[in-house]
Amino acid sequence: MSFSRRQFIQLSAGVALSASVAPSAARAAEGSGDTALPVPPLLESRRGQPLFLTLQRSHWSFNASSSKVPVWGVNGLYLGPTVRVYSGDDVKLIYTNRLNEPVSMTISGLQVPGALMGGAPRMMSPGADWAPVLPVRQGAATCWYHANTPNRMAPHIYNGLAGMWLIEDEVSKSLPLPKHYGVDDFPLIIQDKRLDNFATPVYDPPQDGGFLGDVLLVNGVRNPFVEVSRGWVRLRLLNASNARHYHLTLTDNRPFTVIASDQGFLPAPVAVQQLSLAPGERREVLIDMSQGDEVSVTAGTAAGIMDRLRGLFQPSSILTSTLVLTLRPTGLLPLVTDNLPMRLLADQILDGTAVRTREFRLGDSLPGINGALWDMNRIDTMAQQGSFERWILHADRPQALHIQGVMFLIKSVNGAQPMGEDRGWKDTVWVDGDVELLVNFPQSSSDHFPFVYYSQSLEMADRGTAGQLVVQPVG
Repeated sequence: MSFSRRQFIQLSAGVALSASVAPSAARAAEGSGDTALPVPPLLESRRGQPLFLTLQRSHWSFNASSSKVPVWGVNGLYLGPTVRVYSGDDVKLIYTNRLNEPVSMTISGLQVPGALMGGAPRMMSPGADWAPVLPVRQGAATCWYHANTPNRMAPHIYNGLAGMWLIEDEVSKSLPLPKHYGVDDFPLIIQDKRLDNFATPVYDPPQDGGFLGDVLLVNGVRNPFVEVSRGWVRLRLLNASNARHYHLTLTDNRPFTVIASDQGFLPAPVAVQQLSLAPGERREVLIDMSQGDEVSVTAGTAAGIMDRLRGLFQPSSILTSTLVLTLRPTGLLPLVTDNLPMRLLADQILDGTAVRTREFRLGDSLPGINGALWDMNRIDTMAQQGSFERWILHADRPQALHIQGVMFLIKSVNGAQPMGEDRGWKDTVWVDGDVELLVNFPQSSSDHFPFVYYSQSLEMADRGTAGQLVVQPVG
């Protein structure tokens, strides 16, 4: 749609006037956190009882003032409940697909054999179930479960098929950290969307690259706030956006204290002023609220008036608000009063010796990895269980890469040492140029049930930027 200079000036004046006369409450709601943060219900594994996750249509209001609109989700919600399990458990999951198209599900970050990973070999037709028993044998970590339907992962996650999966162990239970779910320990699922005039999500994938919306949502709402005690508050951050990379800061420049990344605790807490959060990446942070001052987490600079004007005539990829969450301290006493531990892991993270080096070039304008599109009938990489390999990743178009069934250490980023908050075990990494990884293969997979590594720019993964990995078992 085109418009003349006169129309543009008239429209500019109208938008400026409407902004100046809008009720103060409406303007406050846009940027200061006027919606209470929804905390997903907690679903825990207990005494061998199965956990039911039903994929179904539902209704949800993304704006507090608007009516509910059709969405997808899990157990009648938009998104799904937070699942909490314990290391040593054998967790029986029962997925039920009540949607009208085939879906497959996975748990990113969970270390299980390929046969239990989900994906293409575990597609659920409409009305079908899948009931894996998952042996949880890893340290405490913040993971996430989500759709990974072949060629449909991007729209399925965008529609709402995602939720947090928390693993606890003896270390996490003994550390003096906030651990009261929904009180001083909060899951934050961050997404960007495009909403129409009725606040209904619109999904129009680009021909090139990944989808970027103009509305920032946390746990399915805009501009949320949460009331907390005057002590340490723990935020478990998940970037469940299709392609957007966030740089998070606190409005009064106090630091985040980073305690964990994808695969669990860092060796020691790391204080940072700005925190990178790539698609698919998880981080756990602590914020000190003991001084009693309100503070907000933000994700960059919001769109100006000219950007908003353009957004009226064409889809915009600039966020109209970058508010993630406002923390409002109350008079409540903190539940954790101990000092923050100097160390989180008793032992140093041990490296292994790489038995070989591989290079992977991720597609940019053309999808694929090393020039080849994903093919579920082809195995691209074979490794040995328990071994270490050196993987060198190249990407001209910045994007994140996730590798199922592995854990890795970042050894260098464009020739430099990784940041302190990136020195723990991970499974997802932002690639902008060259990144060197030391990859460990603790789990096995097979030709029938391979692991998949793929771009976390989900539209690029759906177009073929993915590969298949078989990890041969020991012996």
